[in-house]
Amino acid sequence: TNNPQTAPADYDPGYWIGATTTDTWNGLSNTSWETAGNWVSGTAPASGDKVFVRDATNDPDISTDISITNLTVKSSGDLDILSNGSLSLSGNLTNNGTLTLNSDSQNFSSLIVQGTSSGNITYNRYVNSLSNGSGWDLIGSPVNGLQISSFVSDNTSGSSPLATGNGSGAGATGEYAIGTYDSNNNAWSNYTQSIVEVDDPDFVPGKGYQMATDSGATLAFTGTLDTDATETISVESFTDGSGSRWNLISNPYLSYITIGPSDETNTFLEVNEDIIDDTFIGVYGYDADNSNGSIYTVYNNTTTGKMAPGQGFFVAARSTTAADITFKEEMQTISGSDDFISGDIAENSEVELRVYNDDVVIGNTKLFFGENLTLGLDPGWDAGSYSQSASIMTRLIEEDQGHGLAINAMGLDAMENAVIPLVINQTAGQEFRINLHTATIPDPNVYLEDVEEGTFTNLYEEDFVYTPTSDLEGVGRFFIHMTADT
Repeated sequence: TNNPQTAPADYDPGYWIGATTTDTWNGLSNTSWETAGNWVSGTAPASGDKVFVRDATNDPDISTDISITNLTVKSSGDLDILSNGSLSLSGNLTNNGTLTLNSDSQNFSSLIVQGTSSGNITYNRYVNSLSNGSGWDLIGSPVNGLQISSFVSDNTSGSSPLATGNGSGAGATGEYAIGTYDSNNNAWSNYTQSIVEVDDPDFVPGKGYQMATDSGATLAFTGTLDTDATETISVESFTDGSGSRWNLISNPYLSYITIGPSDETNTFLEVNEDIIDDTFIGVYGYDADNSNGSIYTVYNNTTTGKMAPGQGFFVAARSTTAADITFKEEMQTISGSDDFISGDIAENSEVELRVYNDDVVIGNTKLFFGENLTLGLDPGWDAGSYSQSASIMTRLIEEDQGHGLAINAMGLDAMENAVIPLVINQTAGQEFRINLHTATIPDPNVYLEDVEEGTFTNLYEEDFVYTPTSDLEGVGRFFIHMTADT
């Protein structure tokens, strides 16, 4: 062999043939992958190395971003990738032992394999707590070949499944807190014990599911890693039909994937822009705590977004003709943090308006300003609201498509000279107020005009407060004026 080190008794001699640099874990010092004393060579592996993990004094943990060529985990080996760690292989993965990825409510580990993969992998994927907002989470399986019955039995607390109906909102008695969304009738339904035990369905890679746990917990997804030779994964076809245009899908990989922006290739939006409705080109992520007044937060070219492993999300169908969403391996990235429950939005030249009832935020809408954008529809920049009955939205200034917008993207000059139609949906007798929540723009004034009352309110100075005597809906009464003048 070409092995320059002393070989362990159970190693495969052919494993190191042709290797430039190889190393074997002995765990003599501690559990840290990066500690030199834990390796036979006396040096922690580096990019290009081929690594052999076997039973040792301490099992290895990865807590940083590690890149190597090949990895073999022997039947006695046990490797953990902690929630803040990642592992990238330019070559192959052979797992005959135990390989586990971990996450918590804010951090999700990643695994990327560019070559072949064999053996099962477990991803301990954090699922939202019932005590956190409305409790549900949107999740998909990041592994292949996982039966829902096996998933339920593997995830128990004592004798009780962690994702099961318990009378507290996770699901009705006899139901699991694992459900699907049907776009044909815009309805949710949970798996029951009889369906799981009789039909014994598998999780469908790329399909999204609703899930919940009592107090926030990681659920173990165990299966194989997909390294499809075509480098694409086609998920379920969807159709707008007479039901909802919205379809629940998920990131099928054990790594983050890049959502945008538009100047990059092989991002989720760039690859699938012809399949998603022009007004809704974006990823609609569920935000359980509803902290900004909107249950679904839009991630498109105006935001910074990486999609966590196994993250579920909604996309809007372009037409009634069924089509396939594609996930390419090139979308994968180890960078990213958090999921959509409390995702971060990039700071740009933008204005965010929020509407309140009794000091409780119930909705928000954003104005975004950037180079080469227009007053009409800019696909991938403008984004329609998930609900067209939302409490606050805007409309396009030119070539209005008839859709209320969650994000209205315009050119930079619009910051100083634009009149933007504002949609307010409020019931009679309910006082509401509109607040300028954030404004990352230089100097211009932001006025809210009420045509019927004949008033202009400078939102930099005060909130707009009003109690309607009849229901407010639609467009035509309220406008936002962006102006350099007082």
